[in-house]
Amino acid sequence: MTEQPAETRRTINQVNNLVRALVEQETLGYPFWISGIVTRYYISNFGHVYFDLTDEDYTINCMLHERRRGLLDFEIAKGMEVEVFGSVRVYDKQAKVQIDVEQARLVNHDAYVMDISVQEQLAQLGCWPPQKRPLPQTIQRIGLVTSKHAEAMRDFEATYRDESGPGAAAIQVYDVRLQGDIAPGHIAETIERLNRENSVDVIALVRGGGREDELAVFNDIAIARAICLSTIPIITGIGHQRDDTLADQMADIKTITPTAAALELAKRAPQVAAPVQPTTTSSNRQLIVIAVIVIIAIVIVAVLLSGGPQ
Repeated sequence: MTEQPAETRRTINQVNNLVRALVEQETLGYPFWISGIVTRYYISNFGHVYFDLTDEDYTINCMLHERRRGLLDFEIAKGMEVEVFGSVRVYDKQAKVQIDVEQARLVNHDAYVMDISVQEQLAQLGCWPPQKRPLPQTIQRIGLVTSKHAEAMRDFEATYRDESGPGAAAIQVYDVRLQGDIAPGHIAETIERLNRENSVDVIALVRGGGREDELAVFNDIAIARAICLSTIPIITGIGHQRDDTLADQMADIKTITPTAAALELAKRAPQVAAPVQPTTTSSNRQLIVIAVIVIIAIVIVAVLLSGGPQ
């Protein structure tokens, strides 16, 4: 192999600076809006937010400066569908392309509007308008219907146990598909199974954020029917703050996220009385002290009655 002349050699720093110059000469001054699902997410020690924005096939890194983060009217979190406005920049130490975020906003999904044919079917089943059932005052067993691979399951369990303390109810996870054509039937069958077994006090149906087409699974009439016919109260925590589905409208309690569902149920965790501490030792000590005081008092009285020491 022919050795190339020395003047063709470059340092990593030079190459990375070249990449930055080539990219930013085409992108600086031309900010744009881009949307996707927030996946990887963390906050640096300086308060800057780093996250990945993902669509069906592609991902790009994003960075939100701490000073801009304080201007948002919401807190970015994994699973949210957001739009960000910014420019493509290059972090030259790693030749890493990322969007320097100037603004961000939640993708505003419209409230679910029921098709008239769906409403008629539910009305024929006696399910519309829905009859809301109260949650039990004390909940000892929770049936958590979600995917065992979902972040929603971990968020729900961690939040519930943190908030309910030693009185936490037992949580039984029922693994279901949350996406795809078979998901509605799988979820409906699981709700029906829980009713047949009658082994839980409440059913929590949860899923993290996602695109509108992914959350559309919860608009299926099979799930709505199963919720309606359930004799066990059902609470939902599907998506994020602005998401709304038919399952939410049919549920006895709707919350805005899986975490919010866990917080609601933690209010009804069994109350465990604080253990009574043994008092035998402290009581014995008190008796000894009292006895010593009485003896001293008797001695003093005896001395005084005898006229004092001779």
